[in-house]
Amino acid sequence: MTDTSALVAPVPVIGRAVALALASYACFSTADALVKLAAARLPVEQIALLMSGFALLPVLFLVRGAGGLSALRPRRPALVLARGVLTALCALAAWRAFALLPLADAYAILFLAPILVTAFSALFLHEPVGMRRWSAAAVGFLGVLLMVRPDFDGLGAGHLLALAAATSGAASFCVLKKIGSAESSPAILLVLFLAIAAIAAPGALLAWRPLTADGLLWVALAGLLQGSGQAALVLATREAPASVVAPFQYSQMLWAVLFGLLVFGDRPTPLLFAGMALVVASGLYILWRERVRRGTVTLGAARGEVPARRAR
Repeated sequence: MTDTSALVAPVPVIGRAVALALASYACFSTADALVKLAAARLPVEQIALLMSGFALLPVLFLVRGAGGLSALRPRRPALVLARGVLTALCALAAWRAFALLPLADAYAILFLAPILVTAFSALFLHEPVGMRRWSAAAVGFLGVLLMVRPDFDGLGAGHLLALAAATSGAASFCVLKKIGSAESSPAILLVLFLAIAAIAAPGALLAWRPLTADGLLWVALAGLLQGSGQAALVLATREAPASVVAPFQYSQMLWAVLFGLLVFGDRPTPLLFAGMALVVASGLYILWRERVRRGTVTLGAARGEVPARRAR
């Protein structure tokens, strides 16, 4: 299915894709809130190790529509592993940032990833990037400056971790561009969760803490939601082009504000909303330009993207 076909696709099909996308990003956001809750009691590495096992369960559901268990075997293992490691580093940095920052603050910086993809595509993949997309990227960076305040007085480790997550996530998407349509989504996601487990395992074993019943429940539910979100995102991009699905990733901003208010008692500042609006606007403009140019659409805000094509 191409971007053009999205214009003539049956309305129920597009509606199903949108519903799956919204469900996917709701799953991601809820999982992130559960990670933030669990991080008050457990090391992030322990949480990540346990989550990766539970997250694999919904992903295995995808093999039914992708050729069976053979779909789990990568065809280009080096690139798939590189993408998995980069995305795993992104996820671990993001989860550490959630432990230190309000969710909305962390999300706003994480959504620099689509903007960074524009810069990385020009620098490392030698793709042409016009002045309009460079200008949109500059507006996005201005939004981040507003959120951390122009004098950088509130800048801390959490902000730097969120920026590191956005950077490694953008790099992982550039690797995903190189992979293209050669790999099935189940293979890419299997390697991702195995990479998270492998990277988190040493730190988790060194800092392991006893699990309480509610702590295990939070981690298990977060893992199942993370895997379910990945599966729903793949199913959404089987129904409709990534350019239709991608804008709904910004619904995570609303979830972040809602969870922050109701669960964590966070009070967003006017500067946060202003900066968030600039980041979202610049990201949506870049998505629109990518669609106009028939380019590869940045999908998933760096931590859950599937190949930006009709997923396999």
